[in-house]
Amino acid sequence: MNMLIKCPFYNSALQWVFRLALMVLGTVGLLFHNVWVAVAYLIYYVAFFFVLMPLIHCQYCYYRVKEATKDGKKGLLPKEKWKDCYLQKHVKCGKKWSVNFFISWFLPIVLISISLFLSFSIFALISLIGFIVVLAVSLIHMRRKVCPTCAIMEECHAAF
Repeated sequence: MNMLIKCPFYNSALQWVFRLALMVLGTVGLLFHNVWVAVAYLIYYVAFFFVLMPLIHCQYCYYRVKEATKDGKKGLLPKEKWKDCYLQKHVKCGKKWSVNFFISWFLPIVLISISLFLSFSIFALISLIGFIVVLAVSLIHMRRKVCPTCAIMEECHAAF
């Protein structure tokens, strides 16, 4: 049985925990700024990381693009063929999402910091510190544990 390897970015359980922690900490921290900003952030975060990114951003990912094999089943493209046909599309698609990452990762830091100056709350401070720590640990974990298991790590790091 030909089992397809899944993308390490979406297959990592710890990365899912980090995403959920960022969503919760960001939303809780933004509650101290404005309730509607927190609700908008929660909806945006869920839509971006759990719906839009897997469906749109990852459409040219090495693990998503399939071709028919000799036995009639669909399998991964050979790495060189994927590189020739889809790498630039994947990179172009990925670079379009930089604003979305800015909104989901850095906007909460800025807005929670502003809320601390407007009306100090220890819970907002704890959520801000927690958000920054989880974001840093998530990025470090991705570079050290997730990326090395990816078949296209060299191409991805060279492109981005």
